Amino acid sequence: MAASSDTVNHTNWDLLNTSSGITYNIDVENTTATTTITTDGTAVSDKCHTIDYDYDIATTVICSMCFIFGIIYTFFGYRFFKAVMFLTGFIFGSVLVYLICLEEKTLSMAAIIGISVGAGVLCGVLTMLVQYLGLFLTGFNLGISFGMGVLINLELFYHPQTKWIPISILIGVGVIFALLTLKFQKSFTILGTSIFGGLLMISCLDFFIEKFLLMHYVWERAKGEYSDSLCWYSWIILGCWPFCFLVGSITQWKITGQGYHHQDVLHSKRAKKVTIQRSRSKEKRDTQHSRYRHLYQIRRYNGDVISQNYVHSAQNKLSPALRNLTPIPTDPQGDLQLELESANTTLTQLA
Repeated sequence: MAASSDTVNHTNWDLLNTSSGITYNIDVENTTATTTITTDGTAVSDKCHTIDYDYDIATTVICSMCFIFGIIYTFFGYRFFKAVMFLTGFIFGSVLVYLICLEEKTLSMAAIIGISVGAGVLCGVLTMLVQYLGLFLTGFNLGISFGMGVLINLELFYHPQTKWIPISILIGVGVIFALLTLKFQKSFTILGTSIFGGLLMISCLDFFIEKFLLMHYVWERAKGEYSDSLCWYSWIILGCWPFCFLVGSITQWKITGQGYHHQDVLHSKRAKKVTIQRSRSKEKRDTQHSRYRHLYQIRRYNGDVISQNYVHSAQNKLSPALRNLTPIPTDPQGDLQLELESANTTLTQLA
């Protein structure tokens, strides 16, 4: 009863009869919200009739950048494979950690943002360097997106009684699509980047039109909680998601991703690396051969000088008749040149 009286003291209810139904003006702690209940019993919030143009500068800049990233994802996702793998890990890690920290409500906003950015950078580097991890996460995002579509349609007919139902659906569908992405890499990467880029674009549109009302509704579907009904234009924004997905998939498959495969790029880089290594090893072998040839020439030259001195000393000891029978080289430089050419010819034949 005490809690009830406290609510009455802080809440003022004004009842107005209108031609369209009954209007309640609710003032809760100096905050006024208007809700109209029509004659058929449906509740229509006043927020569906007005658009709040009071935007936060930091959030506006972030959403503008995310909208540009969404365009790149949707139409050029597969073409910029490495960059998209980094952005996929960064956005997934930062958003996941941000939502978890926001639910705990134990840290300040600055600490939450710092932790989220750090986790996002770490995940982005891992998904960029480890190709299969990036593909797995891309397929998992694709499955999460399809799972959210299932939960949004399921809410129209049945509300889950426990939060484990939507969690099981999201994780199960996400893992299935992740494994399919590892099997059919190009096809499912195009689908995953198109649907993720569409999600980024409608999230930014949702901020500029209704301050993330649609995103809060989607997040509550993932948690299995009750939520207010969406405005009519929220469904139009949500309908842009499959449209962007369809147009982006066709564009990537027929235009931007035509004749391009991420594995061919990796193979060409590896082949180029192997070619460079072979060229360097060949240059090293040639250098070693020229060094050995030079040493051989020096050895032959020194040996010839020694043998010539020995021949001259031996000829001086001979008699004049025998000395005339022994040829004496008259051009040492010419003989040396002949010896060097002979050495080069011999080494060339050996090589």
